Amino acid sequence: MKSSSTEPRYGARKEPDQTWTIFDRRTSETAERSGLILARLNPNVVLGLVQILEQIEDAPKRLH
Repeated sequence: MKSSSTEPRYGARKEPDQTWTIFDRRTSETAERSGLILARLNPNVVLGLVQILEQIEDAPKRLH
């Protein structure tokens, strides 16, 4: 059984208007990053954004 930290946190879903939304698998809510709501996206950018979000999620956390 995988731990939750090894499962992808973000997913993408196609909306009825043919745009895509990136969502947080933990909350099922639309993902938001730095004040940007990740909805109504072009299909060409969704995969890259999900990969970037996963890299950010997996990065070591640093205390400043």
